[in-house]
Amino acid sequence: MTFNFETLTTPESIDQYVASFCRSLSTENPVFIDVKPELWCKQSNCEMNVDKYIEQNGGEKVIGYKIWYIKRKYIEAERHVVYRKDGAYRDLTFNTDGESIILFVPDSKKISYDEKPLKTRHGLTQKTRLLAKQLDLQETGIQQMSQEDSWNTMPSYEDWLKGNRMPNLIPVAAKPGIR
Repeated sequence: MTFNFETLTTPESIDQYVASFCRSLSTENPVFIDVKPELWCKQSNCEMNVDKYIEQNGGEKVIGYKIWYIKRKYIEAERHVVYRKDGAYRDLTFNTDGESIILFVPDSKKISYDEKPLKTRHGLTQKTRLLAKQLDLQETGIQQMSQEDSWNTMPSYEDWLKGNRMPNLIPVAAKPGIR
């Protein structure tokens, strides 16, 4: 099945598909948030970026989902953490594709970041429903780095601005005896 994930992006607006998907995730309303990382913020380390920023500036972390969309075809939610102070949101974690705005849905269930699935997918066509199932199956074998390993491995925003790129998922060698 051919599918171009390079077209997966932040929704331009909250259409009926996006609104319905967001309601399936949370009773909270989705909000567009500017991505404004500090130079020290690390790729794929949203929770640690926010925790460290709160240590310096106060405020609170908000756990929820970043929404990605291919209009009228496919939508997914990626677990995510953003910063909030005095009612204003800020995404401290840069996107590897350079997007400067995200659509974020705060989680109304108030469970921890690690208790959430990495991604929740929904196909809006027959082909993309099958694709979503295939991606879910593929992801069952993905092992997540510890927070410390991820912090020590991933580039900072400053490094990223200088052209240092790294994929969000890094293959890990299988342990002996495991196929």
